[in-house]
Amino acid sequence: MFYSIDRIEEEVAFCIGDEEEILLLSTDQIIGSYCEGSIIRETEDGFYIVDEDEEIRRRSSNFSLAESLFDE
Repeated sequence: MFYSIDRIEEEVAFCIGDEEEILLLSTDQIIGSYCEGSIIRETEDGFYIVDEDEEIRRRSSNFSLAESLFDE
């Protein structure tokens, strides 16, 4: 399952899952360079890792959708 980092307050990341569930994580649990909007997934050892490939795929998909709204 993937989560999007919605916001970061102090050392807590507020994440939203694919099914709209909310996950609060200590930033110590996130491996990699992250920011608001980053896509993360859980690893086997209970940490979360930034998934850059999934983030690029989602951004591209969103861009294509937005583009199609303005095509005539």
